[in-house]
Amino acid sequence: MGAKKISGEVMLVFTGGTIGMSERPDAGGVVPDDNFTKLIREVTPDDHDIQIRPILWSDIPSPHMSPEKMLHLAQDVDAFLAEEQVLGAVILHGTDLLAETAYVLDMTIRSPKPVIMTGAMRYFNESGYDGIRNLMDAVRVCLLPPPQGSDVIIQMADKLFAARNAIKSSSLNVDPFIGQNTGRLGFIAGESVVLTRAEPGRRPRLPFNVTKTAENVHMVGCHPGMDSTILEKLLECGAKGIVLEGFGAGNTPPGLVAGVEKCLAAGIPVVLCTRCVEGGVWPIYAYPGGAANLKQKGVIIAGALSAIKATLLLQLLIGSGCTDTEIRKIFHEESV
Repeated sequence: MGAKKISGEVMLVFTGGTIGMSERPDAGGVVPDDNFTKLIREVTPDDHDIQIRPILWSDIPSPHMSPEKMLHLAQDVDAFLAEEQVLGAVILHGTDLLAETAYVLDMTIRSPKPVIMTGAMRYFNESGYDGIRNLMDAVRVCLLPPPQGSDVIIQMADKLFAARNAIKSSSLNVDPFIGQNTGRLGFIAGESVVLTRAEPGRRPRLPFNVTKTAENVHMVGCHPGMDSTILEKLLECGAKGIVLEGFGAGNTPPGLVAGVEKCLAAGIPVVLCTRCVEGGVWPIYAYPGGAANLKQKGVIIAGALSAIKATLLLQLLIGSGCTDTEIRKIFHEESV
């Protein structure tokens, strides 16, 4: 007996990125170049009664995506998925912030339908362009489909990653992503999609509708010998929240402690992350500036969340009016 025919629409949402860029000598390099229509012509779903509905949402480089744009994209995609005939969404996005946008979508999209994100590491008129293969594979994954309500999935170079754990580890390789701590969700084998970790995720990851993101939430990277100057200046400027990117298991220079104490005394949530790709934050060390020492003072531990994703999460929570207790509870759930 043959496989059941799939019928419906797949939303193809273009936000921009290298997948739609070309090298232009007059511009001095690679820039957005209105290639979305050319990409659409390459999409031919395998042996199914599928319509591709293209949406030109934007054509911007990945670093131009702001938290507000990420949330707006999530809201628009959620609205598309609410239509009965829509099976899922494929989103084309630049790779620099692809994992971070995917995380915001994972936190906020309420539809259980599949959401797949992909992009390219080589531009449209470059030899060895990887965009078409990634696009076609993303459509295949969308039609699989993954378990209902599972993570927003990133598909690149025949590999699948959960939005929460994906991190861009290479700036130039056509296989740029890894699954932080947990590895990949699956892979593409020829024309087939193989899920190696198929248990359902949890989406949306937030139990309430997010309507806005908070401004004046800052990420601060630590450096050797750092003092509290930056934290005190952010405090003077009305910071609403601060995320620290420490060393090792979440440890910071001792000169930072006084500034952390002032922020906490002012009611500003301070979240602790690590620059390490694997392992995450563990409150082991109780010396001044150690993760255990900072946790005792009231700093929130972000676990395995990257500093950028922790910053986005804090912006979503503060923007939604969450109390300190609610912020701590959600970070605890996300840090596991």
